[in-house]
Amino acid sequence: MEILEPFSVQGEGIPHPHEVIVALPASYRVSGDRAYPVLWVLDAPLMMRLTVATLDTLVIGNMAPEMIVIGIGSPAEEGLGGVGRRIMDFSPPGPDYYPAGERGEAWRALAELPDFPHLADAFGSLLIDQLRPQLAERYRFSGDHALFGHSAGGMFAAYIMFARPGSFSKFLIGSPYLDGVRGAVWDAERRFAGAHQDLDVDLFLAAGEAEVDDYFTALSGMVSSSARMAEQLRVRNYPGLEMRLRLMPGEEHHTIVPRLVSEGIRFLWRENIAELPPAFPGP
Repeated sequence: MEILEPFSVQGEGIPHPHEVIVALPASYRVSGDRAYPVLWVLDAPLMMRLTVATLDTLVIGNMAPEMIVIGIGSPAEEGLGGVGRRIMDFSPPGPDYYPAGERGEAWRALAELPDFPHLADAFGSLLIDQLRPQLAERYRFSGDHALFGHSAGGMFAAYIMFARPGSFSKFLIGSPYLDGVRGAVWDAERRFAGAHQDLDVDLFLAAGEAEVDDYFTALSGMVSSSARMAEQLRVRNYPGLEMRLRLMPGEEHHTIVPRLVSEGIRFLWRENIAELPPAFPGP
C-alpha cells in the first residue's frame, strides 16, 4: 500500500489537533474509477502500521479485498503525551472515566484521574461529518465504511455504533472498555434499542482470554463486558446484525491486536473474500 504524507485536522469543539494518515491500495493509481471500501483506524500512532502491514499480506493471499485505510490520532511528534489524550477523544458523556460501583472505586485507587472533557460526540463528528466528506472529494470511497477501535478506542467504536447509527456498516472492536464512564456505552445501547428495530451492521468483537489474568484488565471488565455485549445484542434479535464474538486463547490486552486485525478483516469482508480466486494454483 502507498502511505501518504500525514496532515493535520482541527475538529470543532476539540481543543487539540489530530493527525490523519491515508494509505491507498496498491492498485489505486492504475485502477481508473474503481471505488474502494474504507477502514478507519483509531489510535493511528499505535495501530496504523500494523493494520496496513496485515492488510498487505491478506490482500496478497486473496484473504481480503483491497481497501483504503485512514488512521487518525495524535501527531507523531507529540509521542506518548499526545497518545494520552485519547481518553478525552474516546470518552462518551458521563461523570468520570471509571466503571460503576465497587470496581470503579478500585480503579480510582489504582489510577486517580483529574476531570477532563469527554469528547466522543465531537470526535465522532470530526470523523463522520467533517473528515469523511473532505476525503470523499479527494479519494474514491465505495460507501462501505468500517471503524476499528481497541481498548478505549473499542469503547468509542461501540458508542458510535449506537449513538450515530448508520455511520459505519462494519465495526472491528477489540478488548473494549465498555464499562467505562459509568457504563455510558450501555446507556447508549439502551437508548438505541428503545428507538430502533434493527442494527444493520457487521460486528467483529474480541477480547483475550488472558485479560482475566491481569488485575487491571480484569477490573476493567474487558472479557466479561465483551461477552455481555454479544449476548445483549443477540437477545435484541436484530435482523440485520451479523456478529462474531471471539475470546482468543492465550492472548492478553496487547498481544491480541495482530490476531484481532487479521481475523476481524476476514470476518467483516468474508463475502468479498469468497469471490476471490485462490492465491496459489491447484491441481
